[in-house]
Amino acid sequence: MKKLCLLVLAACISLAGCQPANVLSAKWDTGVSGANAQTRCERVDMRDKSEMGVIFAKYDGWKLIYVSEYTTGNKVGTDAAVCFERAK
Repeated sequence: MKKLCLLVLAACISLAGCQPANVLSAKWDTGVSGANAQTRCERVDMRDKSEMGVIFAKYDGWKLIYVSEYTTGNKVGTDAAVCFERAK
């Protein structure tokens, strides 16, 4: 009986830990031709406003061209990849 209880408990824990990821993304046209473009991408913790402020201030004057947000049901908060571009 103890083995069955442990097996059921292990199954429940493994199912709770394997939740699907929620990924949202958006891309905008840059308008800058290939050789003249400078592109930079950064990982951003969307829960931390001060971190976001530092990263976005670093790219002041650049155009935001891509955002991809990632989270799961068992993760607190959202991570994102953001890409910026400007002409050289």
